[in-house]
Amino acid sequence: MNLAQMIYQTVLQFPERLAMTDGRVALTYRELHERSMAVGRFFRHNGLNPGDRVLIWLPNVTDAMVLAYATWWVGGVFVPLNTRFSVPDLLAVLDDAQPRFLFALADDRARLEEKGIQMSSPVFWVGDTRGDELNLVRIVQSYSGLTEPLAMEPRWDHEAALLMYTSGTTGRPKGVIQTQRNNTAAVSMVHECWQISHLDRFLVSVPLFHVGGMQCAALPALTAGAAVSMLPRWSAEAWVSLASAFHPTITALVTTMLVDLIRWAEEHTDTLPDLSSLRVTVMGGSSTPPAVVNRFQSLFGIHLIELYGETELTGLSVTYRAGEAWRVGSMGKAQSQVLDTALYTAGHIIHPLAFGITGELLFRGETVSPGYWNQPDKTQERHVGEWFRTGDMVSADDEGYLYYRDRVDDMIVTGGENVFPAEVEAVLSEIPGIRQVAVIGTPHPRWGEEVSAFIVPQNADLSVETIRVLIENHPELASYKRPRRIELVASLPTTGSGKINKAWLKKQYSQSEGDV
Repeated sequence: MNLAQMIYQTVLQFPERLAMTDGRVALTYRELHERSMAVGRFFRHNGLNPGDRVLIWLPNVTDAMVLAYATWWVGGVFVPLNTRFSVPDLLAVLDDAQPRFLFALADDRARLEEKGIQMSSPVFWVGDTRGDELNLVRIVQSYSGLTEPLAMEPRWDHEAALLMYTSGTTGRPKGVIQTQRNNTAAVSMVHECWQISHLDRFLVSVPLFHVGGMQCAALPALTAGAAVSMLPRWSAEAWVSLASAFHPTITALVTTMLVDLIRWAEEHTDTLPDLSSLRVTVMGGSSTPPAVVNRFQSLFGIHLIELYGETELTGLSVTYRAGEAWRVGSMGKAQSQVLDTALYTAGHIIHPLAFGITGELLFRGETVSPGYWNQPDKTQERHVGEWFRTGDMVSADDEGYLYYRDRVDDMIVTGGENVFPAEVEAVLSEIPGIRQVAVIGTPHPRWGEEVSAFIVPQNADLSVETIRVLIENHPELASYKRPRRIELVASLPTTGSGKINKAWLKKQYSQSEGDV
């Protein structure tokens, strides 16, 4: 079934309700549909065939979802691209996806034109009010007056609905194929898990090019008749202002956003917002240290629950149900409505899950992507038989709650001992004076790797020597888990989805500092 059908049913049911706003443009469901149908007519009149790709390079603006809905309606494949990709990354994706059309923010026009970038696809500008034909405003104006009906293109469940490109920190970006069924199953699962209704109000600050913004927020909202308010650019101050005005019931934040909001709250203790309208507040993107969770909850007076998902899983795959209390350190339970779960360790698949075993998390089911666009070898690498390999190490308790340990690739082997960085980060985050921390393995001539901590201090008074003393006296860190290398930094690098960019840190600090 075409994913657009789920949105269209909402249009028919709630035509005059607010669908979405980005602070500048607000659209009812009727206006969303009418604007999308104008764009759909443009697509069909200008040669977009079923299966053709439409690529956007846009922040969280209403026109991003207008273009998505229009693309699906006429049978196209929507490609939302990371806005933090470099121009070379953009050109690599254009070469790989071969989109029929590209839509980019008008603010980026001069930058691209100055570089003399030769695009392989027609480029249309969003937000550009100049009088030429190459802007979305003119498209909508030109095709809104047509009265001809625009039939929805039938699509089969196995056919692609989206291509979502990974960040490319470990190589060129990979296009993850997400089918019609992947998405309709993912949306229905979120509806059921969090009990989404038309009365909900989603505050979306996670980018739409990320599954946290698209499949965990925008799509579940627009297929339920809920209202969406999108934050085009992240800042803690903007989020607080929007939350105060919009009174959201559901929102999602990645760890770096939580840290930013904690910093803001500590500086504005007299003007903290009323967030009592929130009934579901999820955190995800990376493992969040309990100290950060507790500090956020004490400042803002709301409870967080965890979410785990991947682009290859079409978003959400492990979480808590609405109203379920967060268990410290646990991601929640696998969403068995659409997924089956196993662990992979020492060459063996453990299914069903077994208590006390740590292994790589495996999934099979309706939301698992069929693979990577034009990269069959990479697709094969991520599978063990019918199971998809997440690359994440987890363990399960006797009730089926999953606990994140670390990325398989991030595990540090120092002097023959295995160290999970997330465990060390959780301990360091509890030390007073440490605002944020990332732990990686860096080369060492004797130990192979040494545990290295990159710390953002709360103030300039915190010294490396003070941290070393606190670490040495900490009862929860075995000696081999204690960071030998400590770097104080002003900030930590992040990817477009807000995760700490450990690949960048490893590359930047690849030289050994240790002595033999």
